[in-house]
Amino acid sequence: MKIRLNITPKLTLIFVLFAALLLTVVSLLAYTSGRAALEAATVSELLTTALEKQAALDAWVADRQHSIGDIANQPHLRETVTALIAAAPDSSDAERAHADLVTNLGNWAGEGHRFLSLEVIDAATGHVIAATEASEEGKFREEQPYFINGLQAAYVQNPYYDLSRQHPSMTAAAPVLSADGRVVAVLAGPLNMDEMNAIIQRHSGLHQTDDAYLVNTSNLFVTQPRLIIDPAVLQRGIHTDAVNRCLAHNSGVVLDDDYRGIPVIAIYRWLPERQLCLIVEMDRAEALAPALALRNNIVIASVLALLAAAALAYWLARTITRPIHQLAKGAVEIGHGNLEYRIAMPAKDEIGQLAGEFNHMAGSIEKMQTQLGQRAEQLESANKELEAFSYSISHDLRAPLRAMDGFSRILLEEHASQLPAEAQRYLGLVRGNTQQMGRLVDDLLAFSRLNRQSLNKQRVSPTNLVRQALADLRAEQEGRQIEINIGDLPDCEGDPALLKQVWINLLSNALKFTRKREAARIEVGWQIADSESRMADGESRMADSNSPSAISHKPSAICYFVRDNGVGFDMQYVHKLFGVFQRLHRAEEYEGTGVGLAIVQRIIHRHGGEVWAEGKVGEGAVFYFTMASAQTPPGQNRRPG
Repeated sequence: MKIRLNITPKLTLIFVLFAALLLTVVSLLAYTSGRAALEAATVSELLTTALEKQAALDAWVADRQHSIGDIANQPHLRETVTALIAAAPDSSDAERAHADLVTNLGNWAGEGHRFLSLEVIDAATGHVIAATEASEEGKFREEQPYFINGLQAAYVQNPYYDLSRQHPSMTAAAPVLSADGRVVAVLAGPLNMDEMNAIIQRHSGLHQTDDAYLVNTSNLFVTQPRLIIDPAVLQRGIHTDAVNRCLAHNSGVVLDDDYRGIPVIAIYRWLPERQLCLIVEMDRAEALAPALALRNNIVIASVLALLAAAALAYWLARTITRPIHQLAKGAVEIGHGNLEYRIAMPAKDEIGQLAGEFNHMAGSIEKMQTQLGQRAEQLESANKELEAFSYSISHDLRAPLRAMDGFSRILLEEHASQLPAEAQRYLGLVRGNTQQMGRLVDDLLAFSRLNRQSLNKQRVSPTNLVRQALADLRAEQEGRQIEINIGDLPDCEGDPALLKQVWINLLSNALKFTRKREAARIEVGWQIADSESRMADGESRMADSNSPSAISHKPSAICYFVRDNGVGFDMQYVHKLFGVFQRLHRAEEYEGTGVGLAIVQRIIHRHGGEVWAEGKVGEGAVFYFTMASAQTPPGQNRRPG
């Protein structure tokens, strides 16, 4: 069901749609630029935080490295370690040196200190000779990175997962030198990671969802995320996009879900010296909260603006449509025959001028109506004279023609022996021209009667009409080799008698102009009309050898065609084909009066269709015409095999 809108709601709708479009564009620009600015500010803030934490981490590691070196260089510790290594195992000197060394180490290790524990590792054997945790004594460390690097200088091993403590750990180590400068042992101890956690978790408090953490190359947390307090998270792998990019030795920014599955803005930085990934992030919901608030405010303001625009548009539309309604009322009055009606329009704008012209038009129509009445009387008189002229041609002109033909025939039949050959030939020419003139008169009368003959429209079967026409033209087919293909033509709406004449004229043409072919081929087919392939001015083009052309017509129209392989015609003269008495071939070669195609065109035009032709000299011709279908034809465009 179609919805019909009056001008007032149409104008209102157009104005509101324009305002809505304008508001939408402006709102989108404002929201997009605001969101982009917030994202840029958040990224800048997170990057600053990441750089600050990276610097603090480097300072913390350097401080622990310096601390282990200072402890290892303590004179008393160096003397005690040297004495312990030099003493015989299980001797009283070894026991005294061991007890003194453990007591000394206890001053720098344990709860509240930088080192959770300290141990002295024999440089020659790699086994622990003294430790603040007695359970560690006697163990061998010769393969540990901190022992190997600690023989050279103060060193802090990168974070690793300590299975014994079930916790990420970092171990610092430094060489212990004898009095003569030899490395006799390595002092090592795991660092207190709480201080590093505090550095990474430290935040300004300006945001609720900002977070920072370290991840090692095994995709494990090294520091506790601020937003998850369960320590078990340190044993869980993390495979977010930011972590994966960072562990590929890259630094940058990404908008993706974090380890909680929540969308965040994340800065990731690869720390090559520590072989760690530093992630600093913030929930996008918090970062972009001002943009969301701006969006909501824009929506509310836009709705209010649209309501105001709708009211203004309706008022403006009414100022236009009110006088238009008055014009419409005047048009109805005049349309009903009240030519004395005049529109009262005080406004001096364009609509007022239109009302004045409308009133002037009504006066002109009133005058023209009087003139048309007079013209109608004149036309009726002319029609009567035309009918009288047609009657005169039908009777007065045809009778002398029949007499001339008859007397000529008598002379030829009864007095041929008394006439020379030249006289007989002249009489034959008289008879031929007399008969041709009689046919011209008959065709002209038939052509003139077409407009006066009423249409008896009904459902018609073109297939039956084609077969009847071919039966009537049987004499023109005798003694010839003719192949006629008739497709399954769909029904149409039309006058059966007139349409039969159309088929007779078209098929007669096809039979006539294929007469010189040894094997004549005539094809009768159809297709659904196509509005894209026919020019509005009636120009046509030659159809290819496989399918007929389409036409400009409504989709429910049917295009019928008759194709032959006859002599064809030159397309530059196609405009003459359907003219009365117009011929494209000499009368000596092909008989005819030149009225048959004009009759076809007149009949098809009276049915509301179109007719045109396409041809090529020596390659045949195709004649098309359209008719309204009796029902929508099934399937797609068809062509008989």
